[in-house]
Amino acid sequence: MICPPDRGYDFSGSHTYYRDMEPRSGGDSGTTISITFHKGKTTTSTVGGAVSGEAKVVFVKASAEFDYHFAWQWTNSSTYTWSWKVPDTMRHGYLHAGVKARYTKWNYNQTEPNCKIKVLRKGSARLVYNGRETWHGKS
Repeated sequence: MICPPDRGYDFSGSHTYYRDMEPRSGGDSGTTISITFHKGKTTTSTVGGAVSGEAKVVFVKASAEFDYHFAWQWTNSSTYTWSWKVPDTMRHGYLHAGVKARYTKWNYNQTEPNCKIKVLRKGSARLVYNGRETWHGKS
């Protein structure tokens, strides 16, 4: 029996989300609200479930899997201020400032002699890949 080669790391349950790095700003319909993203705010990618030294390997493998340039740590280099008018159709709105990140679950697999895949280790990762993001939403 010839088994396929070891898959090594695989990723699942992935989704993109935004991480606030400043308190959100809110306002009622028709008002203009603003938010300032201050210089020096820092955030770090995290990898859970890894053994010592493996977190950076998961980080690199995820970068290749998703074809993104993740940042292990990202620091805002300048102060930025944005404004947004809450649409008249929205009762109350919020403006946020922070980073875009990717959440994913990961497994490290081994192919056994019977060609079954055995999960040796697993965990999750929150990987920063785009800084200086703003977004808005309603209550």
